[in-house]
Amino acid sequence: MVLAAACPSPGAAATPPTVESLTAEVRELRAEAASATATHERLRRRQIDQRAEVAEVRERLTAERERLAALRDIAGQRAREQYRSGGGGTGLAQLILADSPDIFLRRVSLLGRGDHAARQLLEEVRDAEAALAREELRASRTYTRMRQEAERQREVREEVERSLAEAERRLTELRELRERQEARKRRATAQPAAALPALVPAGDCATRVRDAAELAEPAGGGASWVAPVERYTLSASFAQNGGMWSSAHTGQDFAVPTGTPVRAIGSGTVVSVSCGDAFGNSVIIDHGNGYYSQYAHLSLTEVAEGSRIAVGQRLGLSGSTGNSTGPHLHFEIRLTPYVGSAIDPAPWLRDHGVTL
Repeated sequence: MVLAAACPSPGAAATPPTVESLTAEVRELRAEAASATATHERLRRRQIDQRAEVAEVRERLTAERERLAALRDIAGQRAREQYRSGGGGTGLAQLILADSPDIFLRRVSLLGRGDHAARQLLEEVRDAEAALAREELRASRTYTRMRQEAERQREVREEVERSLAEAERRLTELRELRERQEARKRRATAQPAAALPALVPAGDCATRVRDAAELAEPAGGGASWVAPVERYTLSASFAQNGGMWSSAHTGQDFAVPTGTPVRAIGSGTVVSVSCGDAFGNSVIIDHGNGYYSQYAHLSLTEVAEGSRIAVGQRLGLSGSTGNSTGPHLHFEIRLTPYVGSAIDPAPWLRDHGVTL
């Protein structure tokens, strides 16, 4: 993905950005990131299928190797028995000594001493060797595809990160531009400062930070991953359309009463505790595996940025802050901490052992 940038001609004055142009650019960057995120998720799902395929191939390889080893043991045993009995051992002796099954068959044919049992056994050995070779080739191709998919996944993630980092930079410009415009208006009219519509987290968050040692103590009942709330009704789902969102819904909503404990789905580090925007009181956790989780519209947050948190520990209480029409938890899984990198959380949780 290449981010387009306008390059003024030499000597030409750069056109100053406007609120409209910066807003449109942020929207476009987030759309690019969302598209790349969807590609990343498709690759992730495909890798899960490929890992399952590799496991099956490994099982078949093990079975074929065991079968081939057993056939060779039988062939060796029969050759030894016939050699000791002094009868009919020539063919089986050649089976053991021949450089390949094909050479053995040619020798037996030329000598005219075809031992039907030996031929049948040799055919089984040769079939087993061929089957093993096919499975090894299939395994090699599958491993190659997995490496290619993993590399593509890494590239897509970098695309998402670049787009959203640029979007955040443009948002900073947008905030500064709006503040300058508001300051000029105040000076022109000699009016006191007015509150600007919040574009990013602002103001005092409703928070009561819990003890750090307690937060670091696992509370998932032995599970590595858990649902963000214990009792709930699923409401708005990922990518659902509606009048409440500027575009499609970016997470999974859990309908719960105000004050319901909201817990960390897995261990990680709190990278954001914010309030004042459309998400209201919100917490974002970096799980250290390339994914982040967000918990929004909380009535109260109980963690601080930088806190280490264990699976199942309470992050805060559900509520209806921000752009919300009723008490619920808005939950997201993201590739980055930023808006525009969300994926469908339901299948992601399912892949991590949590069924909603």
